[in-house]
Amino acid sequence: MGLEEERKKVTFNVEKLGDILIPQILPNTTASRVREITQKAIKNPDLYFPLQRYSENREDTIDRGLRHGLAMKNFIKSEKLSREESRILLSLFPELTSIVLHYEFFLPSFELQASESQKAEMMEKIMNLEIIGCYAQTELGHGSNIRGIETEAIYDVENETFVMNSPTVTSAKWWIGGLGVAATHALVVAKLFIKNQDYGPHTFLIQIRDMKTHEPLCGVTVGDIGPKFGTNANDNGFLIFDHMRVPRECMLTRFARVNENGDYEILNPNALKILYSSMVKARVLIFGDSWYSMAHAATIAIRYSLIREQFPDHENPSKERQLIDYQIQRSKLFTVLSLVYANIFARTALSQKYQECELKMQNDDDSMLGEMHILSSLYKGFATAIAAESVEMCRRSCGGHGYSMYSGIPIVYTMYIPACTYEGDNSILILQAAKFITALLRNLGKGKKLPNKFAFLAEPIPVFNGIPDAACPAFHQKCFQALAHFKLHRLAQKEQKLIASGIAKEKIWTDALQVEAIEACEPLYHASIHEDFARAVENLVDPDIKQAVENLRQIYAVSKLEKFSGILLRVGLVPDILEKMKDTLIQVLNRVRNDAIGLVETFEFSDEALCSVIGRKDGNIYPAMIDASKNLNPINKEKVFAGMQKYLRPKL
Repeated sequence: MGLEEERKKVTFNVEKLGDILIPQILPNTTASRVREITQKAIKNPDLYFPLQRYSENREDTIDRGLRHGLAMKNFIKSEKLSREESRILLSLFPELTSIVLHYEFFLPSFELQASESQKAEMMEKIMNLEIIGCYAQTELGHGSNIRGIETEAIYDVENETFVMNSPTVTSAKWWIGGLGVAATHALVVAKLFIKNQDYGPHTFLIQIRDMKTHEPLCGVTVGDIGPKFGTNANDNGFLIFDHMRVPRECMLTRFARVNENGDYEILNPNALKILYSSMVKARVLIFGDSWYSMAHAATIAIRYSLIREQFPDHENPSKERQLIDYQIQRSKLFTVLSLVYANIFARTALSQKYQECELKMQNDDDSMLGEMHILSSLYKGFATAIAAESVEMCRRSCGGHGYSMYSGIPIVYTMYIPACTYEGDNSILILQAAKFITALLRNLGKGKKLPNKFAFLAEPIPVFNGIPDAACPAFHQKCFQALAHFKLHRLAQKEQKLIASGIAKEKIWTDALQVEAIEACEPLYHASIHEDFARAVENLVDPDIKQAVENLRQIYAVSKLEKFSGILLRVGLVPDILEKMKDTLIQVLNRVRNDAIGLVETFEFSDEALCSVIGRKDGNIYPAMIDASKNLNPINKEKVFAGMQKYLRPKL
């Protein structure tokens, strides 16, 4: 059966669902505008990535990345895209390049930390790509521990200059995206020294390459760090300073400055809170983008599973059975699909909460910052790991063909996996959230309230009475909250016992509680995501769409709750209800089967965006696979491979 026949089985209006989802992803952009931008973008050959990309060497990949970045910049300018609209291009073609990083990391970091006069001087140059920037914080020897950064900015009072220096091997800036070949300037995070006093990490805008020749400036050693697991179009680089002198004005001075006399002046006492809020925002954005890599992979895998047939159908032995009609395939792929929708609806709620927090902070009210710290750390920490695992699940669900680069899934995985590390290692972020939550629980007896999202932790653990509806969202939410309550209170009690035994808190959180703390936070994460998912489903108006998305909500809830069945029994859930939940999951997997293609095609990913021979919209996968292997693979350019003639033929 072809994909057109499968599309006829869908029970809801696919385009109408897209009209609902787009405002969740891009709240200030209409669905018609998204479609207009998409149609124009896929006609630009320098914007999308052809199948030939899979046969490129590293030099060609970086060359294409530079070309793509320039095309993106020109497209944004010619189409007058807003910042939000420009993110459409990132969801269509989610490959990190030096120009993407210039706008996504360098620009907002400069905006946040530069003074008004510095912005007046540089913003137009940055926006017009007259300079290319990168954000140089991570070092060879230090990543998450910003306080451990070794690069020095030593102020010379007499000359009114900073001496930028990399005093050790481990102080080399490393992994800096866009630095290897492209950047002319770097936002360098370095320790500020004035008269031998260490003032801690500060940020400096440093020109590192000549604006005419693009060669490194005197005192700068810079280059590309080499091939990586993925994102090879991104020129991650290293940067070493050798007593390079730069003007005093290179220090970004929104929050602090060094005056003409060499005195350190704090200009904004809220600097740390504002800087931390920017880190929270980055994590909110990373979570907000977690849906599209899963959606790319799920679109490919579900289309493939509708075309691919394997083994005789017991009801029709003369015909093979579609992969999608095997229960295990549905379980794998529809669980991933449920995660896509969960993250889309949760991103809206998280973004709104961050905007509320940001508004309060503008009025000197940081009361929501703690809650946002917990949520952004949990969401970034768990969602990126789950998304990476989900993309890999889609790849494995395509069998051997999923291992081919031409499938389009391996590159989605290798491009996404760094999100588990950048802007905060997942484990470290979740542990930070766990420590914050246990501190809140310690203070419950002192009359302090918990943030709204976690208020249930201050109540008695939920009690399960009667025989609940195993498919009910309120019941599922109660289960998630009971799990979170049980595990987090037990964690807090263990911490208190260890403190009472005389063990230092720092040692407790490095040697005794880390594994349990991460495990304890997982149901809290799911409770928060599910709450937003369930509320969004409840607010859907169209009955057909509502039922289709409710099916995914049930898959999300039950598939996650099953993992904790032992603890659910401990908190009072009876075994019969667990069995009913499992039965519900099997039933809903069957219900989603006919809607699956509609639930992925509502995202309207073009063939150009997917760059896959097995995820084609027309379903014509086998001729496409043969064509790609024969005609796009450089190994097959000659009838006899040159190496064969050189090495083996003489021996045969």
